[in-house]
Amino acid sequence: MNLFANLTNVLNSDVLSRIATYIDEPAEKTSKAINGLVYTIVGGLMKRTTSEIGVNQLYNHIQKGRYDGTLTENLTTVLRDPALTNTLITQGNDVISHLLPAMKSSIGSMISGYAGIRNSSAIALLGLTTTIVLHVLGKQVKDQKLDADGLATSLFSERDAFVNAVPDDFMPQLVEKVGLHQVVAGLAMPARRSTTESSGRSTTTATRPVISYEAPDDSDSENETLTKWGVGALIAVALAVGGYYLYQNTQKYSDGQEEARDVTTVTTDTIQADTVARSLAVPKEPTVKTAPKSTSATATTSLAGVTPVMSTSALTQQMAPYLGNAALPKGRVFPLTGITFQPGSLSMTASGQATVGELATILKTYPRLQVQLVGYANDAKGDLTNKSLSFKRVNQIKQQLMSSGIDFVRIDAIGRGTGVAKNDTSGIAKPTLRKIDLKVVVK
Repeated sequence: MNLFANLTNVLNSDVLSRIATYIDEPAEKTSKAINGLVYTIVGGLMKRTTSEIGVNQLYNHIQKGRYDGTLTENLTTVLRDPALTNTLITQGNDVISHLLPAMKSSIGSMISGYAGIRNSSAIALLGLTTTIVLHVLGKQVKDQKLDADGLATSLFSERDAFVNAVPDDFMPQLVEKVGLHQVVAGLAMPARRSTTESSGRSTTTATRPVISYEAPDDSDSENETLTKWGVGALIAVALAVGGYYLYQNTQKYSDGQEEARDVTTVTTDTIQADTVARSLAVPKEPTVKTAPKSTSATATTSLAGVTPVMSTSALTQQMAPYLGNAALPKGRVFPLTGITFQPGSLSMTASGQATVGELATILKTYPRLQVQLVGYANDAKGDLTNKSLSFKRVNQIKQQLMSSGIDFVRIDAIGRGTGVAKNDTSGIAKPTLRKIDLKVVVK
């Protein structure tokens, strides 16, 4: 399925206009907010379905809430009634509180700042957009007869389309706010339910205890009683013998320790006296002077040690003078030429790993420093797009920096594909890019 194409068809200009009128916000800002919410909700549901509980919750909400796509067929009519619109908002906010717990307020604040609308309007749009997204997903479940696992797999099939569709200026805050690092990097996968269900019910097998209908034998009971008493007596005797044995050994060990301590004291005193006597009798040896090393050898050794340091500290040498000068403004861009990847993949080269380590050291040295990693790629293969590949690469660098102890709020990661805009109508051929830049946001 093409989820985003279906949502675009449902959220047409007429629908967006009616929604803008309802929340009393400009149509352009309303459209921007709803687009941001679509990406937020879909991304959040992807993350949610990485756990078995999340898979079941999403599927159950769609089934029990009767989200089957019927709303999308007459959405324009429903939005004409303010009471029905308010009902859709309330239902959506209730569902999002369960599917993305404790995130409704933070999502509202993010969308409010992103689109420039009131926070109350953002919360209302969150509820309404959630209801619409669930109806589109529910229609997919009904038409293709998907179970919970099929829904999660179908949702994750939209991951690359999601990465390509999210605007560059919205992706960093969306990833941080919703926690989509593993999702956008391609490391997260939909969970599979471990419980096998048949016709919507779990089949369990009850084991009944074995019941005996024979009358009990009194003689056997008396023999069992005597046996228990005999075993108890034997255990008591064994414990008594063991205790006496341990007591005797403890006494012998204590006596031996005292004798050893006395011998050690005498031996130590004798050794110390003998050492003092011998030190007084031994004359001092003449001082031996070490011949100085040749200047040429020293210079050669020094140069050999400096060469690798220069190669690994090239980024530091470029950034240190700039970061140390408070008069220089923020915003300077440094090309991370040392970070390279194998063609068409996320496999970083050895030199790239060294540069990432150096960058982590710089960030630790300047604790106020905040940076933006901007990736470009023109070597994508298969179904992977250049924009998706560029974002996954810079996000991988960010993950490594976070593993080194750098706070995630200090690093933004943006993937810009080949660097050539899709809507470029200049007619001038522009070269595609394959690189990673670092922009200083705060110094």
